[in-house]
Amino acid sequence: MLSSTISFAVHLYSSLQGVQTIGRALGSLLPYSTMVGTNKRNFDTPHLKTGDPLPPYTGKLRLYNMRYCPFAQRTVLALNAKNIDYEIVNIDLMDKPEWLTTKSAFGKVPALEIAENVSIYESLVTVEYLDDVYPQRPLLPKDPVKKAVDKILVEALSAIHAVYFKLVRGPDTITEDNITAYYKNLTFIQQELQNRGTKFLDGDQPGYADYMIWPWFERLHVINHDLARLDKQKYKLLVEYIDNMFQDPVVAEYKLPREALEHFQNQYKLGKKPVYDYLIQK
Repeated sequence: MLSSTISFAVHLYSSLQGVQTIGRALGSLLPYSTMVGTNKRNFDTPHLKTGDPLPPYTGKLRLYNMRYCPFAQRTVLALNAKNIDYEIVNIDLMDKPEWLTTKSAFGKVPALEIAENVSIYESLVTVEYLDDVYPQRPLLPKDPVKKAVDKILVEALSAIHAVYFKLVRGPDTITEDNITAYYKNLTFIQQELQNRGTKFLDGDQPGYADYMIWPWFERLHVINHDLARLDKQKYKLLVEYIDNMFQDPVVAEYKLPREALEHFQNQYKLGKKPVYDYLIQK
């Protein structure tokens, strides 16, 4: 009985690897210019909540997501940049379905279901997994030093995370230390752009560092606060970079309408539950 079970598990794993190998091979033949936007994607599905059943597994790569989550957006950007076929299951994170922890042990998004009941989670982990398994349009640099510096850039975003969440939830809680670290991080990113001399951090088109830091710049852009308005002289290169990122087809495809993002952030500020399905109910 044990040997039969092991044989079945090996067969299942081999089959999965075979499917992924074929997908990777086909994907690697497609140039970036023909990949972007060729899959019709529906991002604005209802956010499932307590009592809602788990959608039946379809055999397709599945992302458990929340439309307004900056961390989950990282995974969406990676999937879209590589033009991977996948489906989205949106989650109401304030009223979570009971089954969510079977897909993400911490009950968070993003979680990527790569085979039935086999999931990986945490945004950076999912993106590195996708870059390993789907070689089309690599996001991480191959050079170990460049890869390390890209990861440092992403880690350096922590002070920007902190200021953003405080701006949304309680601007009066922002300290001088927060502000100092925030501007230090902005300067660090701009200095990297200057040193690299490229349109994006990862070259002529966005890569890992660009997509992993982007969600917070997209959100800061709609906040009416001095900290969110960059000095166009002091941060000239960074402002140009942000404008270029907004024009990127991958970013543009998933970009939230300003009014929807403002609604979501304002509800948090008021201590109310945002309407997760705002874009559907409009």
